[in-house]
Amino acid sequence: MRVRLLLIVGLLAFAYWSAQKQTPEEPKPQPSAAIDLRGVFVGEDGAQDAATVAALCDELADAVEYDHKTAAPCLTTGVALDALRVNARRLRTRGESLGDKYPRLATKVAEYLDQELGNAGGPVTEQQLVKWVKSYREIAKAARFAIN
Repeated sequence: MRVRLLLIVGLLAFAYWSAQKQTPEEPKPQPSAAIDLRGVFVGEDGAQDAATVAALCDELADAVEYDHKTAAPCLTTGVALDALRVNARRLRTRGESLGDKYPRLATKVAEYLDQELGNAGGPVTEQQLVKWVKSYREIAKAARFAIN
């Protein structure tokens, strides 16, 4: 009887100790290597503004992809693509400039887009359109990551 009692107490102690063990933390996802927007969106509106940037950039990527598949695309030059970005941002944010609100955002995005796409306003090739879409998706990913 005493052996059974010690065995039960021992099993209960082992079960308690096993349950208390900390499981190793899973590694956190890493931000895009292309552009890192962590720490850019500060203040009480930061998360909402980061979500706005992510949604806007995803929508821009979708628009460029869609336009490229149409019979008569209208986004055929760097000037047209930049005008789309400027007007979409202006309309989505009701005229508020997130670049003015977050100067580091404006700097990082401008540097990234110049690095990836250049700043030529002339005709764009199919490969360049793919780069525009990829760049917008990377910015969206980085903005979503900045929320967490």
